[in-house]
Amino acid sequence: MKLWKKWLTTLVASLSLCVAPVAIASAASTAQILLYGAATMALAKQQLLQMDNNNQKQMLANTQAKTGVVDNEAYSDRLENIQRNLVATGLIKRNYDVYANPSKELNAFETIGGVISVNKGMLDALNDDELAFTMCHEMQHGEKRHAINGVLKSIGISTLIDVSLGGNADVLDILLGSVAVNYIDNEFVTMDQEKQADATGFNVFKNTAYNVGGAASSMQYVYEQYGELWQEGFKRVISPNNHPQMSSRIEKLAGRMTLWSGNRVQVGGNTVYVNAKPVVTPAAAGTYSSRRRAFLVAGNLARATHDVYGEATKDDKVVTEAMNKKQPSWNVASRGNDVYVNDLRIMTCADGDDQPAIVKNIQSALEAKPAMLSKKEIQKQNKAWTQKYGYKKDKKEKNA
Repeated sequence: MKLWKKWLTTLVASLSLCVAPVAIASAASTAQILLYGAATMALAKQQLLQMDNNNQKQMLANTQAKTGVVDNEAYSDRLENIQRNLVATGLIKRNYDVYANPSKELNAFETIGGVISVNKGMLDALNDDELAFTMCHEMQHGEKRHAINGVLKSIGISTLIDVSLGGNADVLDILLGSVAVNYIDNEFVTMDQEKQADATGFNVFKNTAYNVGGAASSMQYVYEQYGELWQEGFKRVISPNNHPQMSSRIEKLAGRMTLWSGNRVQVGGNTVYVNAKPVVTPAAAGTYSSRRRAFLVAGNLARATHDVYGEATKDDKVVTEAMNKKQPSWNVASRGNDVYVNDLRIMTCADGDDQPAIVKNIQSALEAKPAMLSKKEIQKQNKAWTQKYGYKKDKKEKNA
């Protein structure tokens, strides 16, 4: 008999051998069920941890067999290059196998074994800055072992008990492996786990050379295609929300970018502010909406101010003193269609962007007194933008 089977049997026998009145026996029966449940969940979690740590190649093969793989070196090289840059931060502790799958949907996932897959649709839609944050987010699911909890949540406790009491550990392994592969089709990541992956993912992201505005802009693009991904009213009872509201995720990621800038750079609606002064409302260009571009422009400006002032410690206090204690010198200039601040490229102007005005505005704002708009004012502008330009479900359905 397997060791774990003996443990479960002994556990139940210790309860069954008790002689007690009917009421107490009934209570003991309930306790049996609870103990069986706790024991089988602990056993399953132990098995999943072993799979997560030791079965990476097998899980990669199984997951690729389910999703398919994009046979294109350009996609593989792009993912490997971003992965190297993220690992170089020293903040990624696990090893991950990353590959592209052929789905055209905007999605990526991490599953048991440290396997990360990014949909071709996501790779085609996002730039490297945005894709890097997506991978940071998925790696944080792996760092926190979120997939294990998701798989456990997707298996009924009664199923685990039945398999465990059958005495065949191999059957349990097969069950867990099968559910782990099918887990990618389900939404068992909790809302708290998604929030945690966004937060800790940004902490990795800000330590790279990528544009920190790519975090909010990636979510902005997803919002533009799918809306809030949020159920309201009775629909929420039938299909509970596992992911935070998209607008909330965008706002929080934009807030983290602002904090990193020393609280000097903000985005309200689709306008970029420096020291509470509007510097540019970018024109839409190609697949990039005005707001998506605003986050990317703000991310580059955030790097310029971060390099001088560092990161703010409170979300409502502007850093006023330069890290080197010296008054900074700002040189904003045009080179072709590009706008630079002290040799850092901030944006490439598109049709509809007033480049001379943008240069003048940024120069004036960087030299202005340290300031920031209140959180309430930013939220007001975001709400106004959403009401005017936000996701229109009917429009999307007509174009489908």
